Amino acid sequence: MTASPPDTAALPRFQQVRLVLRERLKGGLYERGLPLPGERQLAQEFGVARVTVRSALARLEEEGLVVRLRGKGTLPATQAADPPHRPKLRGGLLDNIVSMGLRTKVAVLERALVPAPPHAGEALRLPPGARVLKVVRVRKFKGQPIAYTEVFLPPDLAPALERPTLQDMPMLVALEQYGVQVVAAEQTLGAALADLPVAAALGVAPGTPLLRVSRVASDIGGRPVQFLTGLYHPERYEYHMRLSRVGNATKVWIENDRNGDGAA
Repeated sequence: MTASPPDTAALPRFQQVRLVLRERLKGGLYERGLPLPGERQLAQEFGVARVTVRSALARLEEEGLVVRLRGKGTLPATQAADPPHRPKLRGGLLDNIVSMGLRTKVAVLERALVPAPPHAGEALRLPPGARVLKVVRVRKFKGQPIAYTEVFLPPDLAPALERPTLQDMPMLVALEQYGVQVVAAEQTLGAALADLPVAAALGVAPGTPLLRVSRVASDIGGRPVQFLTGLYHPERYEYHMRLSRVGNATKVWIENDRNGDGAA
């Protein structure tokens, strides 16, 4: 195994690999715009099994240091934010949302074309009886569930949001790659009580008070393209706002993790 930080000999092999890769990532050893070496190459370099490398990369992903994208390999997290993986929503809450999406994992519970519920059809400005793409997901940070989201989108955007895509990248990024530039959103905050499915997904007792976020996002032409309702774990999610007379300094934080970006 290659040289590692001192005092790591007693650690499990995957932790030794993780620490070496962590130092390389923080030191900028890997080139911008390029993925890390593949699992097979790293396994040969460190003299370990591929499953050991995979475990090390999983821990680094939980730390927010790397992002693993299907078919693209493992990228340093700061690189994954560069085009074409991230839309140009610089400096505001939408940009912040994309950043958190890159640092968390999602499990897709439902993806289906369904008749639009009245509240979703109204939000998306669709005619009565229209169908919509419904996506239900649970978002996790460091292995712990933080959010249960239900999203409705116009049916013509369904090809941009296949199930593997929804698991690999933030929804706003997938829409941007499909040619939909989301530039604005109207968002409201409130409270809700966890029903049985939500309580099970978030690991809380039924009836637990949750933060509720409702958001309608629009494209550059003003068309509503996403209606989201998110329910957030009360002990793992904090909504933090810094107000100023100019600009937009709104931020969202996970578990008071203020060294990174937040998101939804």
